[in-house]
Amino acid sequence: MTHEAIIKEISALADKAAALFEEIGAGSYDGVGTTRAAFGPKETMAGEVLERFARSEGLDVSVDHVGNFHYDLTIDADAKTVVMASHLDSVPVGGNFDGLAGVVAGVLVQAACKRAGIRPATNLKTLGFRCEESPWFGTAYIGSKLALGLLDQGELDGLKRFDTGKSLGTHLHELGAVSNADEIRERRLRVEDLSAYLELHIEQGPLLDDMQLPVGVASAIRGNIRHPFASCKGRYGHAAASPRHLRSDAMTAVARLITAADAFWAELLEEGGNDDLIINFGIVTTDPEQHAMTKVPGDVRFSFNIGGTRNEVMESLYKRIRAEAEAIEREFRVGFDFGTRVGTEGIQLDSKLAEIARNAASQIGVKTHVFPTVGHDAAMFAKLGLPTGMLLVRNQNGSHNPDEAMEISDFITATKVLALWALSSTRQ
Repeated sequence: MTHEAIIKEISALADKAAALFEEIGAGSYDGVGTTRAAFGPKETMAGEVLERFARSEGLDVSVDHVGNFHYDLTIDADAKTVVMASHLDSVPVGGNFDGLAGVVAGVLVQAACKRAGIRPATNLKTLGFRCEESPWFGTAYIGSKLALGLLDQGELDGLKRFDTGKSLGTHLHELGAVSNADEIRERRLRVEDLSAYLELHIEQGPLLDDMQLPVGVASAIRGNIRHPFASCKGRYGHAAASPRHLRSDAMTAVARLITAADAFWAELLEEGGNDDLIINFGIVTTDPEQHAMTKVPGDVRFSFNIGGTRNEVMESLYKRIRAEAEAIEREFRVGFDFGTRVGTEGIQLDSKLAEIARNAASQIGVKTHVFPTVGHDAAMFAKLGLPTGMLLVRNQNGSHNPDEAMEISDFITATKVLALWALSSTRQ
């Protein structure tokens, strides 16, 4: 009966879900796509739109000491809590569903419980995190790290938002949030009070669409090794007057590093067992104030990212690429400065929760596929030992772009799975 009631109420909320996405999307439109900057007014707007809906459904809402939104269905203040969560920010000029879908889904599950008169065995909390996306401060999961008290004062003061130049601490202060690491740590969300963390997220690749499946279950979260602000310094010179053996060509040096890294990647794929491994140089640019068609490039800035679930493979590949950079420095008379290394380890998700998710999907006749996913806030909870799982929703156009897509019918199907999953997890 509980099964039928929750499914019925989520179906009835489909139009409301579409309206919430539409309202938040319209408020986030930047002229091309969606931009909800970390700790900015549009990110706040998204949380507040969901707050109004949640309160109208009889849920409790609060904003914590670091600005994250909490939507609560509290059964017993002393009981454990199942958390459903994702993030409210987007990448610059991105899509509307990345992160937001998980927060909307969690609130819908809580609202459906209220409407159906279902009393879960534990509390249900939906969290809307600030700043999961790494472009804003050069590193990911800031909202969940803040919630869990995992950032130190050096990071609060030293991490700068790329477009404002202001520190993370300054943005927290301007939001009216706590910017002192000791106080943040003291007031942290304690994983010992939680029983499970469940995150719904759009798939950010094409696999589910290719397989014609609406929902997938994540087995692991890829880790990464990143240098967001790397550079190569050579020497500017007249292109026509600089023979090859006397050049210090930063662009050719960077191009050589990129092609070498790609060759190393291909070797690892050929060996087998490394299908989840990626390398990406997402930013490569010369200085627009100095570059010219007839000048040897003396300064190139670039980003560098390795991702995968096998930490030892990532580290070995990273060392090989750094050694290659040293060889290129000698050959091309340049200097690489990789800047600060950031990243996270690959994380295996809870296999028992994954099985519960698959069983929940089968209850409503939905076939699923299990595969690793990219980085999400879930990684921070799994790393602390909390049972953690993820659902992925089919997305037709990839992610981090204005064409990001998600059919509402797929979203509602995934939300039904999330509801049965959450209610099953409260009984574990």
